[in-house]
Amino acid sequence: MNGFIENPESSSQHPVYCINHPAVETLVTCSSCGVPICPDCMVETPVAAKCPACARMPRSALVRLKPDRLAMTVIIGLVAAAIGGYLFGLFVSALSFFAIIIAFGLGAGVGEAVSRASGRFHDFRLAAWASACAVLAILFPFFLQGFADYGLSSPTVNYVIAFGGVWKLLWMAAAAYGAWQRNA
Repeated sequence: MNGFIENPESSSQHPVYCINHPAVETLVTCSSCGVPICPDCMVETPVAAKCPACARMPRSALVRLKPDRLAMTVIIGLVAAAIGGYLFGLFVSALSFFAIIIAFGLGAGVGEAVSRASGRFHDFRLAAWASACAVLAILFPFFLQGFADYGLSSPTVNYVIAFGGVWKLLWMAAAAYGAWQRNA
């Protein structure tokens, strides 16, 4: 079947109207189910033109992240954030000009760890998780310092929020962007 309705008895074609738009005359049919479709309704596939219902991908063909793989991805993201954040705190001072570049690299590293843990699955939610882990990696050394100074109390939270100011926001943005790019 070539996607066109042809009258086998004669060389002339009968007017056929689109199944979704009854006022539109067409010669194109769905290659799967044979219903007449107009150019506005047809979906080009690698095989032929199909109606929107037949062109839709079946649920079984959609790639999904399995629950055990998702749990591993969450754990690896948090571990990568903790390790990367600890190293970020050791090697970068608040006055370092190159800290934003290092923060981007940290985010890309956390994003790569999340990507590998998920089996190279790419999704909006996974990119958001990788970005969140990268932001946590930037906050991790500040939390450690606040915990060392004040213990587990409200001044620790105040220290994490207050210290670093605009620089910390720029580092978090760079890290989140680096992680997002690895998983989007």
